[in-house]
Amino acid sequence: MSDLASRIRAVHLHVSRLVADREVAKRRIGALEHELREHHRNAEVLQARVAALEQENEVLRVTRPASQQRAEGQPEAKQRIDELVNEIDRCLALLNT
Repeated sequence: MSDLASRIRAVHLHVSRLVADREVAKRRIGALEHELREHHRNAEVLQARVAALEQENEVLRVTRPASQQRAEGQPEAKQRIDELVNEIDRCLALLNT
């Protein structure tokens, strides 16, 4: 009879451990789902920022004729475009992480 009782205790202990492991896993899943939602939100914000920067870049290119850009402010325009490209690159790098 003690053999049966020890088996029952062992099974009970094993079930208790499994239940505890299940609770830990559920909490971990909840945390990971929250983290995933945050990453999706950040990705959406960064994608919107990239789209806005690309649109701003296109507007800058279209609004000034090429001859005017060369004649005045070419270094400034080039610097601004470089800044926009760098910011787009940073946003894309964040999206890829």
